[in-house]
Amino acid sequence: MLEQVKQQQNAYEGIYAPEQRSEFDFHITTDPLTRYLRDRRLLKALAVLEQSNANIREWSVLLTCGGVGGEGLFFKKNGFNNVTVSDISENSLKICNEFDPSISTIMLNGESLDVPDASYDLVVVQDGLHHLPRPVTGFTEMLRVAKKAVIVIEPYDSLIGNLMGTEWEEQGSAINYVYRWDKNSFTQAVKSYLLKNYKQIKVLRFWDHGLMVSKLAGKLPQGMQLPAAKIIYGLFAPFNLAGNMFVGILMK
Repeated sequence: MLEQVKQQQNAYEGIYAPEQRSEFDFHITTDPLTRYLRDRRLLKALAVLEQSNANIREWSVLLTCGGVGGEGLFFKKNGFNNVTVSDISENSLKICNEFDPSISTIMLNGESLDVPDASYDLVVVQDGLHHLPRPVTGFTEMLRVAKKAVIVIEPYDSLIGNLMGTEWEEQGSAINYVYRWDKNSFTQAVKSYLLKNYKQIKVLRFWDHGLMVSKLAGKLPQGMQLPAAKIIYGLFAPFNLAGNMFVGILMK
């Protein structure tokens, strides 16, 4: 295991320590505004898959770099029964089990998923690849393990995104570079690994500023918060081609 991976593992065991459990309750909240901001990107990705796959809720799903299982909880909430959350942190998976014991968990290094080829129908990552020392290696592992589709949600590589976003993230002694994707890098990585053995590559780009929108909409009475958040994102929509968020969908 690379030294950087060991450092990340140690750092995240501390972040997900039992005494930090309450810090992650936003994953199980029923607050409409928080749920909307939390689920918005994943819903956009699922909508793309559903256009050509009516039975996706019968698929098995693996979440890689899944942390405490926020994305796993999303998939269970949206009708997927066979959901597995993987992460390099044992403590994070314990919290996931507390949130929902019906979600399977497995301890895996995102750069080296120790499972056979085509083990899961759908493999998903949200804001996880950029924590890896070798993000493209993690992505090609997803391509290997997925039988039907892959979803990648990460920062978009753009001038505005690079100016507004963080270049380096630090957790104690662990540091990672925030690797950003775009349509070209995603497409080239898919083609170089799968060659012509895929059906479709789809990339979405849009604005996503959950913290900012939460602060603005959160100042309103509760019944007005969700409509206000949707209006704010609607105002950003004409400028999505310059957006900061990348959602890549690969269908095999």
